Amino acid sequence: MDMGDSICPVCHVGKLQERKITYTQVYEDQFIVIPNVEALVCDVCGEKVFDNIVLRRLNGLLGEDRQNLHKVWPRQSLP
Repeated sequence: MDMGDSICPVCHVGKLQERKITYTQVYEDQFIVIPNVEALVCDVCGEKVFDNIVLRRLNGLLGEDRQNLHKVWPRQSLP
């Protein structure tokens, strides 16, 4: 998942850094909290980018009808 020195697609200033975050979302009037979700996070604006595998896992937890939860980055080889 290492994206090296990828520039943020939103602010075009910050660099995306791999982090484990707590994913939160309001879904059908319920507050959903999922800890330890892998994401790339901009060190300037805080934009969060998820890969396809993470999105599939989130879809599995939240229901298959949830599409396009967030932006996606291409998956790199894992260590």
